[in-house]
Amino acid sequence: MKSSGMAPTMGALAERTRASWARHIPTYAAVPPAYRAFFEPLQAAGQDLPHAVLAPSYEGFLHRATEKLVFALGQEIHVLEKAGNTFQAHCFPLPAISYVEFRAVLLDAHVKICGLADRGAPACCTIRFNAVGDYLFRPIVETIRRAAIDAGERDPGWEREGFEHLIRVNYKFMSYARHSLLPGEKVVRSILQPEIREGVLTLLGRTYHRTISPTHMTILTDCELVTIREEQRPGKDRYGGVWTYIPLKKIVALSLAEQEGGLLRLSIELPAGASLDSLFEASARRELEQLIEGVEEQRPAA
Repeated sequence: MKSSGMAPTMGALAERTRASWARHIPTYAAVPPAYRAFFEPLQAAGQDLPHAVLAPSYEGFLHRATEKLVFALGQEIHVLEKAGNTFQAHCFPLPAISYVEFRAVLLDAHVKICGLADRGAPACCTIRFNAVGDYLFRPIVETIRRAAIDAGERDPGWEREGFEHLIRVNYKFMSYARHSLLPGEKVVRSILQPEIREGVLTLLGRTYHRTISPTHMTILTDCELVTIREEQRPGKDRYGGVWTYIPLKKIVALSLAEQEGGLLRLSIELPAGASLDSLFEASARRELEQLIEGVEEQRPAA
């Protein structure tokens, strides 16, 4: 008798899991009621529904996220965040986006958009979702990235060379690097920084360490700066990663500063006082100086 009660429980668990998956909204009729007021003028004008993705609210994966509907419309990225029976709108003009971040660690994933919102105020918006549906968000991420690419003539092929030296060093990051490029992008320079650790305690002849900075990679292409890093989590296992795509035209300045323990901090300064930092070992100084010089050479003139 007890076993018969297990099936509904397992089914309910499976249904709850599926409910956390992002889904594509294929038609105006499929738009959830809370967001229809936004789309009614588009439908009345006979405009096709843009590629829209609904990220349901869910608890777990170390985060609680509210439901959001995200889509590209014209030269803008819109994020509609559910608030009761209506929504709060966030709008990012494509030219005003400073960077976009894509994170996937086990089943926990997000897309983070940072820049100047439609009223010129600095803003970041994070859309969290189950990583099962990450493919639905890739077109939106690519739309943001392509907006920063020169529309001139480009070789449509993929650049797969330039990372072969990583085959024996870090095959995972070689694969990450290859798949981080858009068709037509050209790699100018790249730096791989292995995990940086320090000893914190020696007990009975054994030294215990803590991670100061996870393994990460910085790639300079002819149109953007790409950073890839492992998630810094307890334990030795490292699953997934975090990709950040920064248009070169959005980089205000790059600076290098010495840190305690002989480390170097690379700071990427962005509009509205935003910045992104990475730690490197002192041995990477020359490579970092060349990276900074390369960014200055590739960056479009103001």
